[in-house]
Amino acid sequence: MGYGRFCVVPTPTAAAGLPGAAGAVPSASPQQPPLGLPGPARPSGCAGSGAGPGAPESGWEQAGSGREQVEGWRWQRRGCRGSASLPGAPAPTSPLLAAPDAPLLPFALAGGPHLTSLASPSCWDSGAELSGVPGPMQCRLLRGLALLTLLCMGLVSLRYHSSLSPQGMQEPPGLSPPSPLSPELRLHDVFIAVKTTRAFHRSRLELLLDTWVSRTREQTFVFTDSPDEGLQERLGSHLMVTNCSAEHSHPALSCKMAAEFDTFLASGLRWFCHVDDDNYVNPRALLRLLKTFPQTRDVYLGRPSLNRPIRASEPRPHNRTRQVQFWFATGGAGFCINRKLALKMAPWASGSRFVETSALIRLPDDCTVGYIVECKLRGHLQPSPLFHSHLETLQLLGAAQLPEQVTLSYGVFEGKLNVIKLQGPFSPEEDPSRFRSLHCLLYPDTPWCPS
Repeated sequence: MGYGRFCVVPTPTAAAGLPGAAGAVPSASPQQPPLGLPGPARPSGCAGSGAGPGAPESGWEQAGSGREQVEGWRWQRRGCRGSASLPGAPAPTSPLLAAPDAPLLPFALAGGPHLTSLASPSCWDSGAELSGVPGPMQCRLLRGLALLTLLCMGLVSLRYHSSLSPQGMQEPPGLSPPSPLSPELRLHDVFIAVKTTRAFHRSRLELLLDTWVSRTREQTFVFTDSPDEGLQERLGSHLMVTNCSAEHSHPALSCKMAAEFDTFLASGLRWFCHVDDDNYVNPRALLRLLKTFPQTRDVYLGRPSLNRPIRASEPRPHNRTRQVQFWFATGGAGFCINRKLALKMAPWASGSRFVETSALIRLPDDCTVGYIVECKLRGHLQPSPLFHSHLETLQLLGAAQLPEQVTLSYGVFEGKLNVIKLQGPFSPEEDPSRFRSLHCLLYPDTPWCPS
């Protein structure tokens, strides 16, 4: 423990301690060392009070790196105290203690020169009086002590604030300091989940594997309800065979969504994007859109299929219900959630809890996602016109707009084939979904595209 800081505390001397009790104070001796200069070796036994064993005969006591000969004074260091009664010892002549123009501390000194009013008892002895010292000398001593107290307080304050600065703070073990800026988002930071069923492995899924999945194979995971050797060969570990039912029911759909959500959480990736097996995903447009959102926000991104919030009955205790309404992004157009929000959703969406939450409000999987975000977490859907499902009129999209869209779809709507309007390179008979023609428009370097 170092001796860099000390406090000065006046103590009453013994009965014979202050010669000239009538008030005479000897003048300073010119042989005294100035404050802070080294002197004789420090005696042992400084933890006691009074002139203990080994106390110096000369009356000098070390405090920190300096020694002072002070009449009737005790130099106290934190955790180490000593005092000496020095009959006939002269008063100190340090310029610090005797400066006539030194400012007084703004503390009350009523009732006599008691140093109790200058600092707390942890640093000063209470009730110590400068008995037998003339008034002018008391003022000088008090001024010097006030300056010394200010100096001590300033050093302590400086050390405290430096410990709070970024340079003075230490990182807890096992934690790395966060980077000031998140690294730039890349496609391999995005988890793309495709939900399908065995009935569509050939008619829908192989089309996706030939087109956009060929550009995002490392980021795409296909969730189905039945094993398939052909898909296993093409997808490997990215084919996720769940234990969910093949039915198109709320529990079956929610079961697959729960599997998607849990696999994403385990992956550690930054974005979760869900699409159906009748969606075309434009990886470039997807990445461009996701980059516009800061990672510090909770982001739930997609396209609502309704022009109003959906309503649901939320069960409450005592056999009561509460009506709630919220927006949701339709799964048929695809939606994305960043990791920050997904972690907050886990109490209602991870494991079996997603199926339980879906059953609670009696709505399908995409509605359940909106319910968790808006009703449980008080978040909001960020609607985007760049996601598209077969529920809208896809022919309204112009060919020049297609490269900017994130997802597209196809299907039969009101008895008619609902597809994007795009000329060549394949005929509608060769490419009824228009996905192959779209892919060649976006990626003309694909081997099977016409030159």
